[in-house]
Amino acid sequence: MVHPVLYNYLALAFFVIFGLFVPASCLFLSKLLRKRAPGNPVKNAPFESAEESLGSARGIVHEYQAYLALFLPFEILLAVLFFWSSASRIMPTNASMEIMILVAAAAAFALFGYKLASGINGK
Repeated sequence: MVHPVLYNYLALAFFVIFGLFVPASCLFLSKLLRKRAPGNPVKNAPFESAEESLGSARGIVHEYQAYLALFLPFEILLAVLFFWSSASRIMPTNASMEIMILVAAAAAFALFGYKLASGINGK
């Protein structure tokens, strides 16, 4: 019979091995089944509306930075408020002040993201 603690470690080891095996096998199968790209450099060049690509793609990161600044505060706020609502009965009464500060910080961050997005879109 397997000791209960050893059983937990075996279950964890199985989970880790299985968790690594599934993505690795999917990547291996996709590499085996995909079409091989021809060696023609003109055909493999980036294509954008029949125009040659100029510059690098590094500038596109800054284009989406404003949308990240709009999305991130509300994502974090939703996660914190979900756990706070679950544990609000056992938390001290002054914890509401920290939540209000978090809401104010998220609103300020979202306002910054909105101003940043407005500047990029030219509104």
